[in-house]
Amino acid sequence: MWLALYLSIVHSCVSALHGFEYGDNVTDPAVKWYEQLNVELKQLNHEAALYAWESSTLPTQLVTMEKIIHLTRRKAHWERTMCKRGQPYRDFNASLDRAFHLLCRSPQYNDDEISDMAKLLGYLQGLYTETKICIDDISKVCEENGLLWERTYFQYPDFTMQQQSKPLSSKESRGEICMHGEPEMEQIMAKETLFLNVSKNCSIGQNSLHSWAWQSWRLAVGPPSKQFYRQLMDHMNTGARRMGLADIGESWRAELETPNLKELVNRLWLQVKPLYRKLHAVARYFLKRKYPEVENFNPAGLIPAHILGDMWSQNWESLTGSIYPHQVDIEESFMRKNWTGEQLTKRAEDFYSSMGLPMMTKTFWEKSIFEQGKNVTKCHGTAANMYDNGDFRMIVCAGNSMNDFYVIMHEMGHIMYYMLASVQPTIFQDGTNSAFQESIGDTIYLSAMNPLHLVRINLLNSSYLSPESDQQLNSFDYVLLLKIALVKISSLPFSYIMDRYRWALFDGSIDFDADANNYFWHLLENEQGIKPPSKIDRSMFFDAAAKYHLPDNTPYVRYFLANFLSFQILEGLCRKSIFGRADSPNDLPVPLHRCDLYGSKRAGRLLEKALGLGGSQHWTVVLKKLTGSEKISADAMYRYFDPLIKLLDNLIKKLDIPVGW
Repeated sequence: MWLALYLSIVHSCVSALHGFEYGDNVTDPAVKWYEQLNVELKQLNHEAALYAWESSTLPTQLVTMEKIIHLTRRKAHWERTMCKRGQPYRDFNASLDRAFHLLCRSPQYNDDEISDMAKLLGYLQGLYTETKICIDDISKVCEENGLLWERTYFQYPDFTMQQQSKPLSSKESRGEICMHGEPEMEQIMAKETLFLNVSKNCSIGQNSLHSWAWQSWRLAVGPPSKQFYRQLMDHMNTGARRMGLADIGESWRAELETPNLKELVNRLWLQVKPLYRKLHAVARYFLKRKYPEVENFNPAGLIPAHILGDMWSQNWESLTGSIYPHQVDIEESFMRKNWTGEQLTKRAEDFYSSMGLPMMTKTFWEKSIFEQGKNVTKCHGTAANMYDNGDFRMIVCAGNSMNDFYVIMHEMGHIMYYMLASVQPTIFQDGTNSAFQESIGDTIYLSAMNPLHLVRINLLNSSYLSPESDQQLNSFDYVLLLKIALVKISSLPFSYIMDRYRWALFDGSIDFDADANNYFWHLLENEQGIKPPSKIDRSMFFDAAAKYHLPDNTPYVRYFLANFLSFQILEGLCRKSIFGRADSPNDLPVPLHRCDLYGSKRAGRLLEKALGLGGSQHWTVVLKKLTGSEKISADAMYRYFDPLIKLLDNLIKKLDIPVGW
């Protein structure tokens, strides 16, 4: 939590420099400035990483607000001083100029603003991570649906000064239960289960339970977050304008170093939207069959958000069996293995290391946290670079599901990037941009989720590697492609919307006080094709705060771009593995979703070389090394899902399913 707070305020974009080139024109003061920059930045980043780790693993009172404010002020003063001193040296060569550019593009805040922003971010993050949804007596809630709401109340962190809303309590409270948004409320939305203490014969239907979970989480965290976010936004805009920028949205977009980023994002969304609309149509058809009792559910209209199996309607993976039943339930096979969080992490490491990439460090295994316990206060998947000689760590509240394996593979991708770029000077030990950071783990996960590797780890019978009858693919190929599409394609509109929404708030084109939530739902309805569970007026809510990345103040367009990049990089690594060149013009001999990078040292060497550049090169240079192209596109994504698109088209035609809303 605190590292995001620290980085949000200072907004220092660190990546990696491929060695400092001492040319004849570089004076000794320039060399000294550069060396001092890296030594001192390493210490500051190490301190910030320690605070971040402690805030995620210790009671919050042990990581005081005063400590983080003091550190953030020190960093801001240090950065301004180093940028002023480095100004005369920036034009000596390209390497030094890039170092100066990445260090000195941050918004600027005074000490009072830093204090205010630290408190506001602390409040927002505390609301998200510490607020609980409680039911005072779960033994009663099955008597009739209405009792679920009557017995619901919210527990807030003390600092918020929010009223602790209590229900009409019974004299004898039996089985009180309180749940955080992550992971408990999220798990209710994702699984067709009730509370552990409640019989499955409970009269509460899944539709009612999911509607309650969806609405109660937004009611709990949205309205109290709104006032804090309004103030935070004003401060962020002030700091950005001191740098000559229009607003903080322009500063966020600058980190991706993409001219006309808005136009690129819109173009990519329009390119992939036809595929999303087909997936949406098929999902809607089978959801209507599954939940006939849901009111105002038009089979040609918007999908009620609470029945998609995810708190934010992003991940529809749970619908796989309803759309394409198959005798192999890979999720069930996975759960039967009963792997622990650490065992899942070992399997992820095995895939990376098989490509010749480095093993996780000794400190990683000693310090990381793989399962939820009393020493974890934040359950959102986290990868940490401690800036201390091989100290890389992970926090995952892993259970025993495919999604848990995905989170581990994703976070290990971050750590692999940190490890490979750690040979570079501190100022640049992150990545070429945040979208690349988010794409690496997803790329490796896509390769791991192929039939051959699933056979290799005994989750799938080898008979599913052979084509069936006269078809090129096995029926399981379609299950797997559908499962992945219901994670990757279904997430695209939300990741497109989240920053488009915030950019509009930042630049003032949307009135925050009057229209913030109305505009949010305008985007969700028009682009994602979903609607709230009930017809109540949501204009006074602040539903975007129900997603971790808003209170954490993390830009979201990086995830949108990473989704496209992961398919492009997968295809480039496959070409490298098979043909020896990422830019080979030859067609792959196997469908892209069957490309197995396990054991490919060729692909590993290319990935190691590209990630080892860190931020020393513009992202287009890194992308060209990995794919042969400097442009982000949806072409590889379409090639990956080509068999599934044919399946969706057949279902739409056969069942006469309307497309669009």
